[in-house]
Amino acid sequence: MDQQLRVEKEEIVLVVIDIQEALMKAMDPEIGKNLPRNLQILITFARELGVPILATEQYPKGLGRTIPEIRKELGDLPPIEKVAFSCCRVAAFNERLNPLGRKQILLSGIETHVCVLQTAADLIQRGYGVHVVADAVCSRRRLDWEIGLRWMEKNGAMITTTEIIAFQLLKEAGTDEFKRLSKFVK
Repeated sequence: MDQQLRVEKEEIVLVVIDIQEALMKAMDPEIGKNLPRNLQILITFARELGVPILATEQYPKGLGRTIPEIRKELGDLPPIEKVAFSCCRVAAFNERLNPLGRKQILLSGIETHVCVLQTAADLIQRGYGVHVVADAVCSRRRLDWEIGLRWMEKNGAMITTTEIIAFQLLKEAGTDEFKRLSKFVK
């Protein structure tokens, strides 16, 4: 459980699940209104602090590509295409994750109660410390979003927010990292 309590930039991987055009249009606007901004913050922090990032796209031929503002933040990182709901059921995902040798996962994406939840379940079963960023995940319906978060928490995931993660990664004020990155969470 201790590996769950603290987020360590040397141990965590940011996973951005299926932030795609057709899916974003279908999301509950109240839940999803800050999703792109929060993902941009998480990706910026990850890049600046050397945290590896994995991104996926669910059936891009039918659901479109990653939305432009997130694609821009991800830069040249190629998304992993999938049709399985759990990222862990995709060989390419495991081929990128396993060699990193990290034991904490920071989950963000769409939909909370489908792909995020099934990925969290598989990662927890594999012994990873899973942190789900509540304001960086979304569902079409509020009830599914809420139940998905509760289900993951009950089964061992830590439910967190973008700002909690940002300050856990920074650890303290006064550092060069703090000076560079704190402006993103103001």
